[in-house]
Amino acid sequence: MAQIQGSTQSVDIDVAGGTDFDSLICLRTSSVNGTTDSTVEQTNCGTFTSIGKPTMSIDFDAICETAPSASQVSYSALLTAFNNGTEINVRVQNPVVTGSSAGAAYYHQFKGYVTALTLNQSTTEFVNFSGTIQSNGGIDISA
Repeated sequence: MAQIQGSTQSVDIDVAGGTDFDSLICLRTSSVNGTTDSTVEQTNCGTFTSIGKPTMSIDFDAICETAPSASQVSYSALLTAFNNGTEINVRVQNPVVTGSSAGAAYYHQFKGYVTALTLNQSTTEFVNFSGTIQSNGGIDISA
């Protein structure tokens, strides 16, 4: 059995909403969260459950970098997208889909908005930032 090391996982973002993805800079942690609204009706005919369309969000935590490369999405780029209300494109996928990990393939891609962004600073740590990107519309799960 082969596991996927967290250090190989990236969150890829196109802050212009297209398909020119760059990796979120100095990623420390991330989580992909899927939810759907549901309604349960109790009637004398039985229980009826209905669900809405799924939504997805990505929570992340990363370190600020003084000189990000052109292939990295920085705090500044996300702050601009957040401030302008720009719809961005984001994806998280299995970083290794060959050999023994081929059966562990996963893929998430959606357009969405930066709905939370926090800059954190402490005298004993590197300046870092965290945030949430919330989906808007459909979720692509096929690579």
